[in-house]
Amino acid sequence: PRRAKDESAEDQINYVRDATDLNAKVIMLANNAGGDVENATKRARDSGSFVVTYDSPLENGIDAGESFHVAPVDFQKTGEVMADMALKTCDEGGQFVVMGSSRSATNQVRWIQALKKALDHERYANINLVGDTYYPDKDDVEGYKKKTLEIFQLKENGTYPELSLIMIPSTSGAAASAKALFESDLCDDIKVSGLGFPPEMLRAANAGCAPQFALWDNLDLGYLAYHASHQLATSEVEGKIGETISAGRLDTRKIESDPNRENALLITLGDFFKYNKSNFGTASFIECARGGKEGVCDDKEDTGFFNTYFQDKYKSKALAIIPKVTGMISFLSSLLLASYILSSKKRRSSVFGRIMVGLSISDLFSSAMMFLSTWPMPKPKLEENRFWLPLYAAGTTETCSAQGFFLQLGLCTATFYQTTLLLYYFLTIVMERRESQIKKWEVFFHLVPCAVGLGTSIAGLVLKLYNPISRGSVCWISEFPAYCSKSLKDCERGDNAITYQWGFLYGFVCVTFLWLIIAMTTIFCKVRGVEKKSRQYSHSSSSGNSREVVMQALFFCVAYLIPWIWAPIQAGVDTADLIFTHPNADDLVIALSIANAVLFPLQGFFNFLVYLRPRYTQVTSWLANLRVVVAARDLFLELKKSPSTKQSQDVTSSEGNQTDADAVTKEDNHEKVNDVAEAEAKL
Repeated sequence: PRRAKDESAEDQINYVRDATDLNAKVIMLANNAGGDVENATKRARDSGSFVVTYDSPLENGIDAGESFHVAPVDFQKTGEVMADMALKTCDEGGQFVVMGSSRSATNQVRWIQALKKALDHERYANINLVGDTYYPDKDDVEGYKKKTLEIFQLKENGTYPELSLIMIPSTSGAAASAKALFESDLCDDIKVSGLGFPPEMLRAANAGCAPQFALWDNLDLGYLAYHASHQLATSEVEGKIGETISAGRLDTRKIESDPNRENALLITLGDFFKYNKSNFGTASFIECARGGKEGVCDDKEDTGFFNTYFQDKYKSKALAIIPKVTGMISFLSSLLLASYILSSKKRRSSVFGRIMVGLSISDLFSSAMMFLSTWPMPKPKLEENRFWLPLYAAGTTETCSAQGFFLQLGLCTATFYQTTLLLYYFLTIVMERRESQIKKWEVFFHLVPCAVGLGTSIAGLVLKLYNPISRGSVCWISEFPAYCSKSLKDCERGDNAITYQWGFLYGFVCVTFLWLIIAMTTIFCKVRGVEKKSRQYSHSSSSGNSREVVMQALFFCVAYLIPWIWAPIQAGVDTADLIFTHPNADDLVIALSIANAVLFPLQGFFNFLVYLRPRYTQVTSWLANLRVVVAARDLFLELKKSPSTKQSQDVTSSEGNQTDADAVTKEDNHEKVNDVAEAEAKL
């Protein structure tokens, strides 16, 4: 069919005729030709084609050849929504006007009628709709701008002195009108509200020109219309009242009678999304991330504003810089720990020591990649509409893939080594296996982590999974562009990335969490049983030793949980379905991203602290014993200084003198104790 070039009624009519001649099974139509297109749609129906309208219906419904209409919202509620926005924008009082796009836009005509009906309610008594509905001379940006400034003159010349709002039930009209006010510096004098597409409204809304507006989810509207059309074409439904449409991720919708038209059927998408200062920024990011509207998010005039706005909102500096600091700390800690163990033959010859070396080497890979953070990411290009990518990105697709490869290798092997470490404690305490027995199985302690880590890393490389993650702190398994699986654009790389994230890492992490709970519970029960038995032996020290081993195992578990618990939560929240359905959830994703940037790279640092904890305990215990020895030595030396001959001379002394001597001795001893305490404090 001939494509409509300027969305004129004539082009749309020609399109329907061409589709009919080509024997199209279903023709999807957003009617902007009013009743002029109905002869063409009747012909299509008579030729065996189904006509499914969405957004804007055929006024005469089934009689005009329409099978059913897919409506974005309940049209009866549209008037109430616009009336509520007018009331809030006019500060509970004042005048406002309505501007439409075209008299032939049946949906807008109906919405304006619903608005006038809603204004009859007493709660809107303080606001007045003045004048007739205004229309631009031409339905384009310049036409809206011109008409907006003409309407403002009605306030200036005293025709409507209390005019404070222009209500526009058209996304293109609201965007153009708001832009006109912004460019003319009139945002303090008059506002725009109505139906607005967030990215188009962002600059003006941020300046106060459009404090609130509303819209439905355009992507979901097309998604629902497509599913309904497909089921009609494949005879899954006949297009009758009461039938249920299966709409994929939107669940189901029912075909109902249209209350606003005679002999017409209706499928409703849902409710309005209302936008204001608290959420229009997030909504703009989401719409642009999912593909947006051509010429909006990639408009060179606005991209610089988008770039600055989103870098500030999504704290790109924090997400780019924080991992460099924490990654370096973790890298140095893992390097020191591995060097410390390898420097001693005794330490490196133990199974525990070699597991810790493997864990440290794994962390060296991941910490190094976290330190690089955004540097390996592809440098964003202005014309590619990727303004949400992070700061300092200076790499290519190849460098990004390399970073993702080594990060996956380090994270996956570290997860398995953590499981192996706890298995070592389990075998030692619960199963009571000796070191020599455990060594027989040690090869698997290293083979499994390395094999799984290397295998998943190579698979990710082959499947082109390594891309900048949605919140931009590192390259790892992610779809690209962000949220492309639920956008208007196809994914360039990283198909099914969410599935692979859970299959290649997060699934193992969750299994490790479960193993930690089971193993630590079993170890605790075992040690508790040993303690009960050891209480009958007063000189037994096994109870204290066992408890110390349990505490060490527990600290290693905590060292794993603190960095890792955030990542799976973020992966569960940061999904296209959740973010697009609940824009406010994006704030939670930002908070989790920052927490992840701070804690996630510190795995090696925490392991280093836990490994040194027994050494620290030993040193403090040694220092405590040393203080006791020093005190005993000083006391012995003081007593030794007393002459033995003096004892015979004092035998004949009076009982009173002996009492005085005892008092002096006690006082001297008290001073010595104080001296020892002071020495201990200094030590």
